[in-house]
Amino acid sequence: MKMINSKVRSINVVDYKKDYIKFDTKLPEGVILEKINKSKNEIVMDYLIVKEFEKTKNEFTTFIEESYNTGIVYYIPRNIKIDKPIKIEFNMDEENPVVINQNIIVAEEGSETTIIMDYTSCGEVEAFHKGITKIFAKENAKINIIKIQRMNDKSQSSDYNIAYVKSNGKINWITVELGSCIANSNYSNYLEGEASKAYLSSIYLGNGNKKIDLEYSMIHEGPMSISNIESKGVLMNHAKKIFKGNLDFKKGARLSKGKEEEYVILLDPTVKSESIPALLCHEDDVEGEHAASAGQINENKLFYLMSRGLEEKEAKKLIVEASFKPIIDRIPFEDYQKIVLDEVERRLIDGKN
Repeated sequence: MKMINSKVRSINVVDYKKDYIKFDTKLPEGVILEKINKSKNEIVMDYLIVKEFEKTKNEFTTFIEESYNTGIVYYIPRNIKIDKPIKIEFNMDEENPVVINQNIIVAEEGSETTIIMDYTSCGEVEAFHKGITKIFAKENAKINIIKIQRMNDKSQSSDYNIAYVKSNGKINWITVELGSCIANSNYSNYLEGEASKAYLSSIYLGNGNKKIDLEYSMIHEGPMSISNIESKGVLMNHAKKIFKGNLDFKKGARLSKGKEEEYVILLDPTVKSESIPALLCHEDDVEGEHAASAGQINENKLFYLMSRGLEEKEAKKLIVEASFKPIIDRIPFEDYQKIVLDEVERRLIDGKN
C-alpha cells in the first residue's frame, strides 16, 4: 500500500472526463444514478456516509473522500426493483490515466438492483486506480455487484469496499482480479440486521511478476445472519499472492452461520501463495468454518486430456477454466462472461499480463 500511496503523491489528479455510466433505459421515478459531485450530491452523501460509515474511516478512505476524481451516486427508493443491470465502465488511457473513484450505493427497503463495474486500460498506458465503494442495503433489499479488474501489467489497482446490510437484506459480490502489476482488494461486509446475508465469489489470476493482496471480511452482528466466501485462483510465473479471509461473529450474532474457502492452482514452482483464514467468535451459538488449499494441477486430469490429443498448455488452460467457470457463469451478461473467459485464456497462453 505504501508503494501505491507514494505514486499518488507524484501524479496530477484531474477529473476523469470519459462517459462511464452505461444505462440506456429510463429509470423508475425517484431513482438517482449520476456522477458523483462534491456539491451537487451533498444531501445524498451526507445521508449515507456521515452516520453509517464514520466508524470505517481510515487513511485510505479519507484520501479518496478528499481527492476522488470520479464515481457514482446510486439511490434506489423503497420497493423499486431494477431488472436491467447498470454498467459502470472506467477505461484508462493516455488522456485519462488516473481513476480515483468514490461510489455510493443506497438501496432502500425492498429494493433490488444489479451493478457491473469494469476497470480497463488502453495499450501501454501506466494507469492507476484507487477506489472505494460504499453500499447500504436496507431491510429486504438485494444488491448484486460485479467488479472486473483487467488492467495491463504497467498499471496499479487498489480497491476498497464496505457494505452494511440490514434485516433480511442481501448483497452478492462477484469479483474478478485479472490485471495490473499490483492489485489490492478489500471487502468488508457488516451484517447488522437479523437474517442479513452476504455472499462473495471471487476469481483471481496472477502471472508475470504480479503481486496480489486480497482481504475479505464478514462481520456478523445481527442474529441468524449468513455469509459465504468462495475464492478460486491461479498463480504462474513469479506471481505472489496473500489471501486473508475473516469471519467475525460479534456478541449478539446468535444462530449465525459463516463459511469461507479458497483454492488456488499453482502452475509454476516459482510462485508464492500465502493464505490466512481467520475465525473470530464472541458468541456461543454460531457456526463457522474455513478452508484454504493450494496445489498443482491434478496429474490424472492432465494425463487424460493430453491422451486425447491436447498439448500440455491447452490441457492446463481447460482445467483452469473449469475451475473458474461456475463463478464466471454468475455474471449476468453473456458478453462480460466471454470477456472474462477470453482474458483468462490470453493470460494463460501468453504467460504475460
